[in-house]
Amino acid sequence: MAIKPKQTTLTANSVEILNTIRANATPYYKQMIPKAAANTASVRAIGNVMMNYEPLQNEFLSALYNRIGRVIITSKMYYNPWAPFKKGLMELGETTEEIFVNIAKAHTFNPEVAESEFMKREIPDVRAAFHTMNYQKFYKATISNDQLRQAFLSWQGITDLIAKIVDAMYTAHNYDEFQVTKYMLARNILNGMLYGHTVPAVSKENASDIVTEVKAVSNELVYESTDYNVAGVYTFTEKNDQFIITNARFDAIMDVNVLAAAFNMDKAEFMGHRVQIDGFDRIDDARMQQLFADDPNAGYVPLTPDEKAALAAVPAIIVDRDYFMIFDNLYKFTEDYNGEGLYWQYWYHAWKTFSTSPFANGVVFVPGEQTVTSVTVSPATATVNKGNMLQLNAVVVTENFAPTSVVWTVNGVDSTVSANGLLTVGANETTEKLTVTATSTFDDTKAGTATITVPQA
Repeated sequence: MAIKPKQTTLTANSVEILNTIRANATPYYKQMIPKAAANTASVRAIGNVMMNYEPLQNEFLSALYNRIGRVIITSKMYYNPWAPFKKGLMELGETTEEIFVNIAKAHTFNPEVAESEFMKREIPDVRAAFHTMNYQKFYKATISNDQLRQAFLSWQGITDLIAKIVDAMYTAHNYDEFQVTKYMLARNILNGMLYGHTVPAVSKENASDIVTEVKAVSNELVYESTDYNVAGVYTFTEKNDQFIITNARFDAIMDVNVLAAAFNMDKAEFMGHRVQIDGFDRIDDARMQQLFADDPNAGYVPLTPDEKAALAAVPAIIVDRDYFMIFDNLYKFTEDYNGEGLYWQYWYHAWKTFSTSPFANGVVFVPGEQTVTSVTVSPATATVNKGNMLQLNAVVVTENFAPTSVVWTVNGVDSTVSANGLLTVGANETTEKLTVTATSTFDDTKAGTATITVPQA
């Protein structure tokens, strides 16, 4: 079960921090370091003692980082725009299983068949999705002897030192989490993994018209339907579980009061269900490439100019509270002293799961009609012996983020093709020319084929 750490804010001043560390320190530290008084001279006196004894420096910085730094970073982790969707810390395991039970089948009452039918089993339609840890990064900060010495020269020196240790790390961590989540969402939109609802191209004049469409979709989501989730299960999303994510431009011209009314909420309550981002296309390519340069399995592919242009036109999306599956699998702080270089090195490790639920509702508002242009299967031709397999791939070209999923079929008498396009030619296959077809799930008039020769000799 995911646990969200309690948010806390550091309000202590330098003297309170020094005395808190001393109260929890070793007897040697307490003997050498006096209790701090509420004046700069006392702080400086403590610094003079500490800078002459390296073990005291090590104990002080270790306590400062692990006690105070952890409090700050843990709290800041939940201050980014995606905070409402974070599930919390998964303290055990690397994979989270999400289980959904679809609604039961209805039967017609008939006493005549009851005797023979009543004990027959009916297995519930239980589906599962697995979300696996796919992000392991760490951040570093270095503190030198000179920086430590300066911390005892002013009243705010200790708090300034804390900022130097943790600011760069938690800021980087939050920024990276924001970018990765936005990239994941962008890819889901581009791959047609959110239901598309057509709206006019955004302008100041038609903002109210778009809000009307948003309200219509919001109303529809509260009813059981298979339309708005990738898995095609019967589900619904209460108003209180609906979140609207808007780009900055649409957010600037829409009437918040009108939109709040669309969600049946007052403005104050609605603001907690509204997430504003700069734009669905605004991906920091340089940062993302740096982030995944040594991680070829991450699946990061930069957005093309055409993809960014299409995403830039998206004004908003609505998602269920459980659409995003973002977990903190591990966050750990470590430190070490480099005696050769006379500095302290700090590391903050952040391991995460970035995923989305196939069972949760999601709608993207699209300024144009969704269409499937073509479906192409590769390889288009191949020769496969009986008993062997061949992986086929379908490329679906769409406009306005129509779904890219396909249904695979094969015309052989002893051959099968999986939902992912893996063709298995049966040992008893007698068809010399197999036709494997990938048909668009969105537009069944669009399909692509491959011709597979099966040697009969």
